[in-house]
This record gives sequence, structure tokens and C-alpha cells, in this order.
Amino acid sequence: MSIPLPTFEQVLELPAQIDRVVPPEYIDLNGHMNIGHYLLLGAEGLWLRCTDLEMGDTYIPERGLSNFTAEHHIRYFAEVLEGERVSTHVRLLDRSDKVLHAIALIVNRSRQQLACTVEVTLVHMDMASRRSTSFPDDIAPLVDAAIKADDLGWPAPVCGSMGARRSS
Repeated sequence: MSIPLPTFEQVLELPAQIDRVVPPEYIDLNGHMNIGHYLLLGAEGLWLRCTDLEMGDTYIPERGLSNFTAEHHIRYFAEVLEGERVSTHVRLLDRSDKVLHAIALIVNRSRQQLACTVEVTLVHMDMASRRSTSFPDDIAPLVDAAIKADDLGWPAPVCGSMGARRSS
């Protein structure tokens, strides 16, 4: 079963976490944006979205909690070249007690194309024990509300092998 890709307009229904012009240092020997910078744009966008949900810079020092990436899957759909404008849009998909499933959609605004997706599972962590822990009672409802708000009526282009698995 193949999930259709969202249109450029559909992706723009999600707020841009990042919006920038691709600098020369992002370009590799093939003349397009290097793989590492797609991952960086996805990871930065996800971090900013977590910050919006009160899990940002102060989360570790104030609460001793964080999120670790457990798995990611990158898919490329179109080249991005130097000087083109890109933006990262994050869609939260699902969560379990300790895991958040999300996807960062990177669009080439100059060409109005979906360029790449970075799908992730984030595990909520207790930094003292270095073990997974449940989302706190004040954070879980924020995440749930964001997941609901991000359900925009079009299917997320997920790989199908990742998710927020729940124990039975």
C-alpha cells in the first residue's frame, strides 16, 4: 500500500518551524544539498516543535527530562540546490505513554515541491536514570492536542514500519 505524497499546498497547512535559503556550505559534490543537511533541517524542526510543547532548552535542567531519537527514516523526492528557499514543517502523528511519532516535511519553496521527509520516533527520557519514562501529566495533554491539530485530513507519507507502539 502506497500513501500518496501531500501537495505543496497541503504541507503549508502546517506552520513552518524553519524557513531559510540554502547556503553554499550545504552543497555537496553532486551540486545539491547534502544528506546531512536534510537530516539537520528535520531534526531542528522537530526540536523547535518540541520546544513549542514545553520540551525545549529548559526541559533537561529544570525537569531532568528529554526526548531521544530512537529511529528515523529519510525519504527524498526532489533536489534542493544552492540559493533555493526551503522550509521545514512538522506533523505530530501519534504517541504512546513514552514514545512520540512525528514527521518533518521539508519543502523546496522555490520550486513548490516536497523535497524530503524525515520520519522519527522520539522516546521520552529520564536523564538521571537514562531510561524511558512517561510523558508528564502536564505535557501529555499538550502533545495530544498538537496531534489532533495536525490531523489535517490528508495521510502523512509514513514508511509504514515505524510508530508509537503500545504494549498490550
